[in-house]
This record gives sequence, structure tokens and C-alpha cells, in this order.
Amino acid sequence: MKKKHLFWLLLPSYWILMVISILIVASYAFHSTKNLYFHTLESGILTRATLLSEQVAPLMEKNDFAAINSLCKRTGQTAKTRFTVILPDGRVIGDSDENPRDMEYHGNRPEIVRALNGETGMDSRYSRTVGVEMMYLAVPLADENREILCAVRASLPMNAIEGELDTLTRRIVIASLLTGILAMVVCIFVVRRITFPLRGMSSAARQFAEGDFHHRIPAQQALELDQLAESLNTMSDQLNKTLSTLSQQRNEQAAVLTSLDEGVVAIDKKERIIHMNRVAGDILGINHEDCKHLMVEQVVRFANLQEFIKSLLGSMKPNSRDLTLRGKTEKQIQASGTALLNDNGESIGALVVLRDVTQLRHLETVRSDFVANVSHELKTPITSIKGFVETLLSDDWEHDAETRRFLDIISQQAGRLNAIIDDLLTLSRLEQKDGVVMTSTSNLASTIESAIYLCQLHATKKNIQIEMICPPELELAVNAPLLEQALVNLIINAVKYSEPDKKVLVLAEKQHDKTIIYVKDEGFGIEHKHLDRLFERFYRVDTARSRKLGGTGLGLSIVKHIVQAHKGSIRVESKVGAGSTFIITLPSPIPDETPAINC
Repeated sequence: MKKKHLFWLLLPSYWILMVISILIVASYAFHSTKNLYFHTLESGILTRATLLSEQVAPLMEKNDFAAINSLCKRTGQTAKTRFTVILPDGRVIGDSDENPRDMEYHGNRPEIVRALNGETGMDSRYSRTVGVEMMYLAVPLADENREILCAVRASLPMNAIEGELDTLTRRIVIASLLTGILAMVVCIFVVRRITFPLRGMSSAARQFAEGDFHHRIPAQQALELDQLAESLNTMSDQLNKTLSTLSQQRNEQAAVLTSLDEGVVAIDKKERIIHMNRVAGDILGINHEDCKHLMVEQVVRFANLQEFIKSLLGSMKPNSRDLTLRGKTEKQIQASGTALLNDNGESIGALVVLRDVTQLRHLETVRSDFVANVSHELKTPITSIKGFVETLLSDDWEHDAETRRFLDIISQQAGRLNAIIDDLLTLSRLEQKDGVVMTSTSNLASTIESAIYLCQLHATKKNIQIEMICPPELELAVNAPLLEQALVNLIINAVKYSEPDKKVLVLAEKQHDKTIIYVKDEGFGIEHKHLDRLFERFYRVDTARSRKLGGTGLGLSIVKHIVQAHKGSIRVESKVGAGSTFIITLPSPIPDETPAINC
């Protein structure tokens, strides 16, 4: 439907209203003037009839009907009015226009009937005597005893009255037309005064929409229009500030996303891409600028990444996964995702961060291979040195005290170096790419007992009691030797960093689909700032104490890798002076994996 201008909506309404108003006024004026004219005419006829009746009264007393007829003719000619005198019996005894003898019975005329009854009578009708429409008005003439002597009637032809009314009608119509034309012209100017400022404001609003916020709407004469103009100007200022802020925020956001080393992909709940930065496009091998509003399947050609995004959108929980993207070049990426929230905290999709770790994984492989190769190469000479030193320290050789002290130092350091190499080799085997461990169903209590037995000698030296609490029927699919090694490392640490006569507790329990193992000591405790780095290689909380106690700095790192190889997790809770608790969480049961490394 075609829209009309406000001018053409208002103007016809104004014109129609004006025409209706003029017609109402003209009609009222016409009827009022007509009524006034008839009233005046009626008063004039009544006056004439009354004056004639006063002249007829003396003649009626004399019964001079001829004089009455003569009086009617003479007065009618002078007053240009037809006069008629009618007796109570209906006979006409005088008429200004006709011979009374030739006139018919008039006693049944409405105005005569009323006049003979003592009232003033009036009527309008066609007169067959004169052949025109006439207005009649009759008055009674009574004697001193109030007996009706006759009725005196005066009449005027209606054609004269209609002529005057036609003239009046023409004048009213002409006046109405002139007034209507003038009113329409005035309406045009009035409507223009309303619509012209609105057109200017509409044009200004279009300029605002096109980004021209420097344009200003001038002040208006009408208060309402001036308030509207001021509101539009204020809106322009606010819109300019808002768009400037949004543009700045968008530029800053674009700069941040472009500068990131990680790829960022925002996806809505319908799996459509909301935004993708340049790095994500480079990782996926596509043009990031052409991906907006496209479905994930149209952009991402890697099934494992598609599956990760679908699972993320399905659960809307934070998740991360290492993926291999096989294309022209193979890439190792670390994908992490979380829910994408709007300003109200409602989930509208997911945010996926892609980190290309291909080079990092390559360096880790090189490092791991290097450590493994170096460890293997060092193993033989260290074993030889340790063997020769032990030979020199045997009873077959005699040395002075200083030489024996030097040989003891060499033996201790060779043993320490051998322990470090063993730990490095263990870590190297655990870190083998795509390496998993062989598992079998084992009794957890037996595994813990074996670990405690291996640590009992160290505990006895410090008079430390090791207790175990574990359901005897608890079984778990694990690599028993590896889990035993992890527990040994934790128990040995607990013994090392505890004062004599303390207690170490190993507790195992099953919670739903998980098995949790606690190794709790009453030792020195660890400050909170060290907890996050405790499982790093060679990280020591107290370097001097660790070296004195003979630690390699790799024990907890080995524990972490063993637990991760079992798809589990490890954490520590500690308070300085109150001891530490290491908590191992393992899935129960763990499905058998394809064996790759047998430790």
C-alpha cells in the first residue's frame, strides 16, 4: 500500500471539516432567516388585518356590506394585500380582488374556522380563486358582547415570498462558497505550517541515519515541534557518542582478536559461526572473513573438530581436547571451549579457542627423545663408575681416611645421578607419543600393601608408622607396578618430610564411579604459593632440605604422569605445620586400552 504524505492526510480532513461546518452554519442561517422572514411577514399581515378590522367594525354595526366591500378593494390596492371579510355563516361580504357574490362558501377555511371561534387563524394553500399559492391570516371581529360579527382575513401571494427566499438562498450559497474557498486556502497554509517542519525533521533524521551527526534542526515556533526538534538533536548527540564508543570497542576487540596467537571461533546454538579471527582461519586453512553466518559443517572440514564443537554445544560445559588436523600438512591443535553468554548471563552458543601446538609437540618429542637417548648413554658410564667405586671401597683395598671420604662422596653422587637417570627414563617411557599403559584388574589393597612394604625401611629409621585403610574387596583396572611406584614416591616423600615418631595414612575409598586414594602425612606442610608448581620437574619447595634428603626432584612429576596415564588426576591440600594430603582420583573401572608401553 502506497504511503501518503501527511499534508494530503491532513488537508482533506480539514477541508471536509470546514465544508461540514460551513454547511451547518449556512443551513442554520438560512432556516433562521427564513423563520424570521415568515415571522415578520406574519406580523405584517396580522397588523394589516387588525387595522382593517378596526375600520370594518363601524360598518358592521350599520350592516353596510357594500361599504365593507369598497373598503376592502380600496385598502387592498393601497397595501398590495388581498383582504376578505366573511360572516359567521361563511358568506363573503367583501373582497379586494373578487366580487363577493361570485365567491364560494368560505366557512370551512381553516383560518376562518379559527377566527370565527375567537382565535387568530393562519394557513398557506393554493387559492383556486386567484390561482396562486397564498398565505392567509384571519382575525375575529366581535361586538361589545363578545359575539363574533365577522372574520377579517388578509393574504399575500407566496410567489413574492419565494422570490425573496430564492434571493436569500443565493446570497447564502455565494457567501458559503466564498467562505469555503477562503477557508480551504487558509487550511492549506495551516497544514503547510504543520507539515513543513516535520518534513525538515524527517530529512534531518535521514541524515542522522546516514551518519551525519553534525546537522542540527533549528528551533521551531510551536512548543511541541520545538521539543521534538530538541529531542532529535539530543538523540543525534547520544547516537553519535554511542556509535563512536561501539566503533572504538569493535576496533579494540578486532585488534585484540587479531593480535592473539590463538584462534577464536564464536558459534551460536544453531551451529552458525558468529565470528572467527584470522589465526583460526589460518589454522583451519580458510578465509576467516567469508565464514560469518555459515554453518560449521560448511567451514570446518575436520570430523574430530566438528564432533568436539557438537559435544560442546550439547553439554555447554567447559571442555578441552588435543586434536590432530590432517590436511595438506598435519597440525596438532589444542582445542578448548566454553559457553558463550550474553549480557543477561544466558547461553547463546559456544566459544572455541584453537591453539596450534604442532611446533610445541615436535619440541616435546625432540626433548623427550633427547632425554631418553642421553639417559641411556649416561646409564652405562654411571654404572661403570658406581661399580669401580664400590670395588675401591671394598675390603680388598686399603685407603687413608681422606681417600675413603672422597670415594664415599663419589659413590653417593654416582648413586644420586643413577637415580635421576632412572627417573628420567621412567618419565621418557611415560611421555612416549600416543603411549598408553597396560591395565588389568588388580586388588587395590594388595597394591597399597606392596608400596608400604617397600617404604617400611625408610619409615622404621624415623620411627614413622604407616597405616592403611582400604576395603579388601576393592578392585581396580590399573597397571599395578606403575600405581605401586606412584604410591611409593608419595609415601617416601611423606616419610622424608615428616618429623620422627609421626604417622602416615594411606586411605582408599570408592565414590560412585571413581576411586580416590589419599596419602596423608603430619609433616612440615607446603605453602600455598608452591602448590600449583609442585608437580613440575626438578621443582623444589626447599632446595637445601631436598638435596639433603636426597630427592631427585622428579618423583612427583613421575606420579602425575602415572596418574594421567590411568586417565586420572592428582591434587594436593596442605597447611604449613599441619602436614599435606595428596589425593589421587581414578576412574572406576578404567576400560582396557591397546597396550603401547609396558612399564
